Amino acid sequence: MKAEYLIKVILPPFIIFAILVALTIAKVISGWLMYVLWIAGFVIANLIVTRITAKWSYQRRRELRLKEEAAKKKGENREK
Repeated sequence: MKAEYLIKVILPPFIIFAILVALTIAKVISGWLMYVLWIAGFVIANLIVTRITAKWSYQRRRELRLKEEAAKKKGENREK
């Protein structure tokens, strides 16, 4: 994986959890609100990571498909 993709995958969850940790340590959030925000943080972080990796995977597959199509056309042109 390229560094830019790693940053895109690691940075958003890190920021989300850093904020949650800071709010929890400062006792701004506690009790049920803390549980709800932490669960929401996990869900949002997972959605962000899934979206980024799915987009990356889709682009990679599309590039491979385009290369295969170009190779097929090149092969067909040689036969003619």
